[in-house]
Amino acid sequence: MTNEVLIQAARTFGTPVYVYDADTIARQYQILQNSFSECKARFFYAAKSLTNISILRHINSLGSGIDCSSINEVKLALKAGFQPSNILYTSNNIHFSEIEEARNFGVHINIDSLSNLRKF
Repeated sequence: MTNEVLIQAARTFGTPVYVYDADTIARQYQILQNSFSECKARFFYAAKSLTNISILRHINSLGSGIDCSSINEVKLALKAGFQPSNILYTSNNIHFSEIEEARNFGVHINIDSLSNLRKF
């Protein structure tokens, strides 16, 4: 991506403007996959780092899973096209109703306390 492209984006959309390079994201993901190819590792993008729907769709298209720390991130991941089997919901000090809602979506769930585990 050239400086001219970035300057034109700033002129067109104003500043601040955030520009992400899909090819760079794909390249970096491929490097990560290649680095762990012998382990058959699965990778989960941390949704809390950036929840831009276009970026989430792109990351999904690369084959990544997604790690969500709120029920709203789970909903966004589903909207972006992630299959429930590729969504990991890690609950941290939340109301049990969110865990129930995540269960109803069919996503994988990490439960953070024995009390919530007993309820589950």
